[in-house]
Amino acid sequence: MRVRIRYFGRFAADIGKFSEEFEMDENATLKDLTKFLKEKYPFLKEEIIEVSINGKYAKENDPIAPEVSVFPIISGG
Repeated sequence: MRVRIRYFGRFAADIGKFSEEFEMDENATLKDLTKFLKEKYPFLKEEIIEVSINGKYAKENDPIAPEVSVFPIISGG
């Protein structure tokens, strides 16, 4: 499956692009996606990666979608 990953926040700045596409297995989960990204971009290894699909937070065992958004953990008060 072709997956378009959209980067936000400092991830977009550190990666140097707002989106890119990759081929992933049809049965891949978001856990597989974050593992892939941490291998491709070593600076992400210590990061908590948040993923949303269709504007909703996704869990690591959720299936991959054709388009996902990836961003650093959001905190605030």
